[in-house]
Amino acid sequence: MYEAALTLSTVIFIVVSLYYVKSSLFSIYHPFTLYCAFHGILFVLRPWIAWIGDYNMMYEAYRFMPSLSDKITVLLATTLGFLVFGFFSLRVGGVPFAFKHDQATYEERRVLFPIFVWVLVICGPIAAYSLMTQFDKGLEGMVFDSATGISINTTKNGYMVDAQLMLVSLSAVFAWINRFRLFSLVPLAFFVLVRAGTGGRGPFVAAMASAGLLYLYDRRQRYPSLRMALMLMPLLLLFRIVGDDRGASIKSAIDPGTGQVTSYEVEDRMRPLESMDYANMEFMEYLVYAIPQRTGTYDYFLDNLQIFTEPVPRVLWKNKPIGPPIQNINLMKYGSPVGMTRSLPGEGWYALGWLGVIVWSALYGAGTGLVYRKFVQGNQSTFATAAYMIFVPSLIVGFRDGALLSLIRSTGIYMIPIGVWYALSRFLVLPAIADMRRAMRRQAASPGPGLPAGSEGAPGEGRSPGRYLPPAVRRRRLALANASSEAPPFTAGSADG
Repeated sequence: MYEAALTLSTVIFIVVSLYYVKSSLFSIYHPFTLYCAFHGILFVLRPWIAWIGDYNMMYEAYRFMPSLSDKITVLLATTLGFLVFGFFSLRVGGVPFAFKHDQATYEERRVLFPIFVWVLVICGPIAAYSLMTQFDKGLEGMVFDSATGISINTTKNGYMVDAQLMLVSLSAVFAWINRFRLFSLVPLAFFVLVRAGTGGRGPFVAAMASAGLLYLYDRRQRYPSLRMALMLMPLLLLFRIVGDDRGASIKSAIDPGTGQVTSYEVEDRMRPLESMDYANMEFMEYLVYAIPQRTGTYDYFLDNLQIFTEPVPRVLWKNKPIGPPIQNINLMKYGSPVGMTRSLPGEGWYALGWLGVIVWSALYGAGTGLVYRKFVQGNQSTFATAAYMIFVPSLIVGFRDGALLSLIRSTGIYMIPIGVWYALSRFLVLPAIADMRRAMRRQAASPGPGLPAGSEGAPGEGRSPGRYLPPAVRRRRLALANASSEAPPFTAGSADG
């Protein structure tokens, strides 16, 4: 029976994915592309590997054993979530991706570059200090609460701890506005290596994914080439190395004074995709095992109230609740789910069972589809492009954790440099891209005296739209215009003979 459910979920995934890939909506920029990868790896491929390999490590670690009915329920519920998310994501975000690069785009980016230097000056030192502090001291001050399974910060300011996440957008955008020249990749490489040395992988993966999306967008590619996909192999190797010893080997290589590196013993007996990084299937099985069979109730989406309590630092609120302010369910009573992430369908099940899976997947699908549509149909300004290409990789956290708070917390920090950049441009009253495009259209329609329509940028024009062109283009046009003006006039009879 379980094999039949596995086969059904696999067939549905393949059929839907093929339909999507063959449609005009398919591109690396659509949220459904990311969800297909997430669902395909964790809820289609891995269940087959776990079933064939008889994976039991997570059951032993979490001290529970799901029934056959629980395991089948997980396969059906995650497949339902996949279908619902796909329907609403493609329905609301049902517009083919379109690139809107033009001369105004490059002119806007050129004008905004000096402002971004100030963003680096303002945000860069704070983010770097936060990163290096964690690199040196690790998770010092974090205390594990055994009653809830949640780690809380008791000595540090949470905002300062998370400030390092600003380097995700700072490093990716810096590479983009410098057209990915070699020197522009230095901040990205620095962040990836140092962050890997702390044992955290999500932020450096998000930074590299954002940089990759901006690179493809800059070159008008809807999806990466095979060669670019093969270049991801070192990233996968780095991901595995950090997972094996939580960054200890990389930290030792950067700072030899940290001592000898030893890997966790549990990693020595792990098989492919067996670790917690890929165990969302077992996490979902734990939720189905506990809710509502043992809890007798659901959460009814009350965990989202933590969005309002989370921003208050614990040092200012001595009795701040650990986790959501209202908790109907304590999962620690039925096992030991330490470090568990619920995933998108799991969060729906946690809230309201089957109906919760439908509601939560629909909201996520419609919400991400709407953001996609707004970007594609918008003006695709420098700010909008940077924000969207940083937002899309952050969905990895949203899909894996499931909780809205996780998505807001990570994306909010990522977006701070973009917000500072935008605020500075408004303060300095720099022209928006829409104004540039309108000015260029007016000037193209009204050339200077004695010039034919379309001769924009020629010397002597009263209102030359050439000022919106890249410097290299302006220099070439000026050279051609000077050459034509210096050529001797041709008159009848002037030829030899």
